[in-house]
Amino acid sequence: MNFWHMQLHPSDSQAVNRDEVKRILLEKGVIGLGVQWENDKGQPQKFEKEVKVGDVVLIRSDGPLALVKVLSNCYNNQDNSVWFDLIRKVEILSLEGNFYKVQFKKKFNSNWYDSLYLPTTLEVANNSAFINFWYKTIIGKVLMDTTISLLKYKHQIILQGPPGTGKTRLAKLIAEDLIKPETIGHPEEIIDSELMKFDSTSDHIQATRKLHQRLRNDFLEQFPKENLKNLTLDKYCTGTGERDNFCWWLERGLEPLGYYFPGTSRSYQIYWKKSAQEYSKHGFVKEVANDEEAMKDVAKELHGLVNQKNVDKTAKYFGDSLILKILNTYFPEEYFPINSEKMIDHSLKIFKVNYTGLNVFEKNKKLYEVYVDKKTKFNLDITAFEFSNILSSNFNLKTGEDINQEHEVISQGEYQIIQFHPAYSYEDFVRGIVAETNDSGNITYKVENKVLAEFAKKAQDNPNGKYVLIVDEINRANLPSVLGELIYALEYRGDAVTSMYEFEGERNITLPKNLYIIGTMNTADRSVGHIDYAIRRRFAFVDILPDESIINNLKAKQLFNDVKLIFGNDYLSPDFKPNDVMIGHSYFLTKDENELKVKLDFEIKPILKEYLKDGILLESAAVHIENLKV
Repeated sequence: MNFWHMQLHPSDSQAVNRDEVKRILLEKGVIGLGVQWENDKGQPQKFEKEVKVGDVVLIRSDGPLALVKVLSNCYNNQDNSVWFDLIRKVEILSLEGNFYKVQFKKKFNSNWYDSLYLPTTLEVANNSAFINFWYKTIIGKVLMDTTISLLKYKHQIILQGPPGTGKTRLAKLIAEDLIKPETIGHPEEIIDSELMKFDSTSDHIQATRKLHQRLRNDFLEQFPKENLKNLTLDKYCTGTGERDNFCWWLERGLEPLGYYFPGTSRSYQIYWKKSAQEYSKHGFVKEVANDEEAMKDVAKELHGLVNQKNVDKTAKYFGDSLILKILNTYFPEEYFPINSEKMIDHSLKIFKVNYTGLNVFEKNKKLYEVYVDKKTKFNLDITAFEFSNILSSNFNLKTGEDINQEHEVISQGEYQIIQFHPAYSYEDFVRGIVAETNDSGNITYKVENKVLAEFAKKAQDNPNGKYVLIVDEINRANLPSVLGELIYALEYRGDAVTSMYEFEGERNITLPKNLYIIGTMNTADRSVGHIDYAIRRRFAFVDILPDESIINNLKAKQLFNDVKLIFGNDYLSPDFKPNDVMIGHSYFLTKDENELKVKLDFEIKPILKEYLKDGILLESAAVHIENLKV
């Protein structure tokens, strides 16, 4: 690829000014010259025979105007609206010539034209620092923008390529771009925007609805409302280890329909205390001596709650959250699937609903009305649970952070970088058991969240911020083993998966939608773990390859091309592709010749010799490696 400098107007630049040249580039997508150009430099012949497809041309018109890429061979123009005789199709890479002129001067304290040799209308400009700067900047921006778009869509990507191509640097740049502060609108505007994007026909939504309906039906089949007065100790009490009792269903079995955690089993008023091997009674049945009689009293109140909706009476004996969980389970068309009063308050604030003087049950029904209003306004097929998911996915309903209608929401996230190694495990990355020695010298064991679970929790607590986890050398660990059940969570963001370890009374782990993962992978490393199909289909792979155009120093360019020859068919093992193993441009980025010599002797040659040992390069390459010089 060559760089060229070119003026695109005839000698009368007043007749064809900068705006006209820009119009031709935008509307026609061509550049060209007249065949009768009167000069001794052979301009038309050079344009026809020396400019190649793939070359990059700076178009000048009263200063730098555009950078274009040549897409076609030269052909005769048939369009009378353009004065060219000879023509080539081009792709516009950038039209911000004046902007990059200013940026170039800021960075290098130099004028753009000082870096150009401009004796003629068309001239090779490979040594132009300005064109090199402009081209590298926009190509880097295109790669960044494309990769960021892919990351936002897929949520996890792997930057793959041989050593020295800048994979980790690019990952950091992407992370820094993603997490920078961004104004995203007022709270209700954010929710409205999400509602307009909601698609009820998606496979995931439909599958979740079927699951929810099945769970609710299973519960109602076991505990029909008319039979609640007949609840027995076995069918009601938690603590027995069984999974078919009323309290287990409320706390665990129905969790996908809306989270409920009692805090303590005492909330149920009676439960099986395993350590004492007896029923433990509390609240209004604490003084009832007979366990069965106590159970009858509990069953009577629950029956009244569900069948007569004696909410005020039941609230004297049971906690508000438990009552709301029961009401939403039996009456999902009346009660909203959030049972925490704080979370209900924060949800109502999003929509500027005045809830002064209302009790928690009235607030819950107010929130249900908001859901119905929004569903009607946007003509949506959306359930109350799906609406609540949109609220919790965009705001921290526990703390109410960012929920203030008087101010726009400004997102702010963070990124973290870790490095995998062959011994890395699930217990290092997600959640595991750690040993601790107390003051008495006794060893105790406890479960701790590790890097991914901790970072996911941060992201959940700040739904409007973006969180990026960079995993350097991601393929050096056994990924299926390290990720465990989270392989599923990678694909279904926002859905809880069950961990093998319980942490703070909870086994679930959720990867939120605002958590992004960028892995880097050295394709030349033969010692790396295999990435199986299940992992591959959940990540998008982006090739980051050696790029000669990034190298400015002429001797470094020559050395790069000398090294590139070693990765031809004559010296490269047939088991490898050049793009997987050719060392990258970062090894050739130098300030001067002395630094290049140091890099050659202590970085480039050692890697190439390792390639010989590993069988990547054939023995016939040895002499060529030794002969490399600056």
